[in-house]
Amino acid sequence: MIYREKTDVLKNEIINSLKVFTGRKCVLWDVPYYSNIGDTLIWEGELNFLKNCGCKCLEMASKETCCFPSLSKDTIIFLQGGGNFGDLWREHQEFRLEVIRRYPKHRIVMFPQSVYYESAEQMRRDAEEMAMHPNLILCARDNVSYALLKKEFKNQVLLVPDMAFCISLDYLEKLRSKEKDRILFVKRTDKELADITFKRENADVRDWPSMENRIWCLYLLEKGVGFSQKLKKCGWKNFAGRINKILNLYGKYIVRPCLTKIGVKFVSSYKYVYTTRLHVMILSVLLGKSCEFFDNSYGKNSAFYETWLKDLAEIKKANG
Repeated sequence: MIYREKTDVLKNEIINSLKVFTGRKCVLWDVPYYSNIGDTLIWEGELNFLKNCGCKCLEMASKETCCFPSLSKDTIIFLQGGGNFGDLWREHQEFRLEVIRRYPKHRIVMFPQSVYYESAEQMRRDAEEMAMHPNLILCARDNVSYALLKKEFKNQVLLVPDMAFCISLDYLEKLRSKEKDRILFVKRTDKELADITFKRENADVRDWPSMENRIWCLYLLEKGVGFSQKLKKCGWKNFAGRINKILNLYGKYIVRPCLTKIGVKFVSSYKYVYTTRLHVMILSVLLGKSCEFFDNSYGKNSAFYETWLKDLAEIKKANG
């Protein structure tokens, strides 16, 4: 299967799986106000999906800027997809649980996530709390996560590809950089890095540029969020809420396209890509590049590859 066919197949799979759960209006919460461009690509795809489905997004907010407003009963709550369902990145899971507690009568849809728990007891507690919500739909983005959710959680569970596949390919083409005859190795620098061996001496070893250097639009957003949080702690909730609305607009219209552009230009400028990051692999597919991947600490990359990408000859697991 060629790249364009694959991206079309996965995009249609997303639409066919999730369109039935959309409505005329929604909110999208837990969007990424941080430096991981992979999560920004998910956000970009989610917005395209909602737009194509005719679902008007009334608000986008991060876990820090969400003020939990009153919502009409026909407003769907969408939660950002990614790889933070479980106990490794606990703050995002706690935010999801808070949303579930506050909106027991609304439909809540979690966009596709990879799932990982170190603690079986924590997983049991999360499953019990989520089971209390009658209209919570959980989406897994690989077969391993799907099997775990189906076994341990009582909510409706769907298997859905990563939302980045809903990004417009024409939009990505406009952002593409001129390709250099260089090899890229994207080595993540966080707690998901596994013990790997990389032997290509002539490769540029990098992480996302936003994690290596200060991106001013993101820096200003982070400072604004910090200021808003301080106001909230001091009891100035109304003022903090007004600032959060401005920050959410700034994140949507300035930070999101900026980080997307940086990520696309970064990956597209290399002839061949090795990666420990899932969304560098996914972006390679979207850009039509050959890529070899290493697993993260808990097998997320292999699980996604085996579920959706193993029929692409240009994408394969690295030998180390």
